Amino acid sequence: MQKQRRHSRIPALLKLIGAIFSAMVAVVYLASAYGGMADPVTSAKLSVLGLAYPIALGVTVLLMVVWLCMRLWQLALIPLLAIIASWGPLTTFSPLNFTGRDVAEADSTRTFRVLTYNVMNFTDNTGVRHTPNRTIQYILDCDADIVCLQEAAQEHNFEKVEYVSEMLEVIREKYPYYHNHRSDVVLLSKYPIVSEVDSVYFDNHICSVGWDVAMPGDTVRVYSCHLESIGLTQTDKHLYRQLTKLQNMSSTSDLDEVRGTLVTKLARAYRCRSLQARLLRDLIEATDRPVILCGDFNDTPGSFAYRTIMGDDMRDAYAERALGPTITYHCNRFYFRIDHILYRGNFDAVKIERGTLSASDHYPLVATFKWAADGDDTNE
Repeated sequence: MQKQRRHSRIPALLKLIGAIFSAMVAVVYLASAYGGMADPVTSAKLSVLGLAYPIALGVTVLLMVVWLCMRLWQLALIPLLAIIASWGPLTTFSPLNFTGRDVAEADSTRTFRVLTYNVMNFTDNTGVRHTPNRTIQYILDCDADIVCLQEAAQEHNFEKVEYVSEMLEVIREKYPYYHNHRSDVVLLSKYPIVSEVDSVYFDNHICSVGWDVAMPGDTVRVYSCHLESIGLTQTDKHLYRQLTKLQNMSSTSDLDEVRGTLVTKLARAYRCRSLQARLLRDLIEATDRPVILCGDFNDTPGSFAYRTIMGDDMRDAYAERALGPTITYHCNRFYFRIDHILYRGNFDAVKIERGTLSASDHYPLVATFKWAADGDDTNE
């Protein structure tokens, strides 16, 4: 009789353990989903936790599936409720736009395309010099109306790269309006650049430049930005790559070393980006013009910098038009979407594509917009 009682208690005990474990997973998941709400200046570690969101999401979904397969409905409810509670961050990270918005032929004259691309100074990620230069050839083939480049520094841009000098004439013909701010941020435009209007300086370097561009539908303020990077050295990157190989994960001392280095540098970068984002947000709020702000944020969707720049009036072209998650940085085993195209104004994003060219350590991101006709709702 006593043995039967003991056996009857085992399932209840396992359910209790499962419930506690599920609750812990749910708490970590929600903390990673909403970590970007915390100001890194006062809570940098919670912001760093946001980088683990894709892993936390995968674990949470897997846990829910396991409980469902075991028909433990009450336990499956815990991760399900956590997912529902994080629906906003989830659909920003992995949009669920199953139906696209095609542009009718009659409306094609009301569209324009914007490309943002961190070009890694036009060098090739393979270490090989391709002729023609693959990055510049992609920009030409993409044929966007507005091109925002990052890491296109004056000393490394296509005017200075000897083996692509023959492409300059084609570039100038396609983009007669070109502005290099003596920084790594460059604008190429098919439409007249009325003026340079805003620059964000931080630690004696420019992290964002704004221009007024006279487009057919309106004069649009275009910002190209390159926010603070982590600043890892080649040694840091090598150690991280080694540690992310499963066979090398047994060294506690190495793990402690890379964890300390990464967390320290990540926390500093988060704090810097939070300040840069505030400066950008102030500029957005100071103008009544339509705005397109794009570039390399070095930060994920849902992060504090992203949320700050978005405010209540900006829209994310990827979140509105894409299906599923993606990455825009693909090197050193850091696989994140850190390049963004945000906007507000009398136009809508109708399509967004992430390029597959791996010449740079970033993938290009290009969005198609359509000007609103009279009576159209630009927030549909």
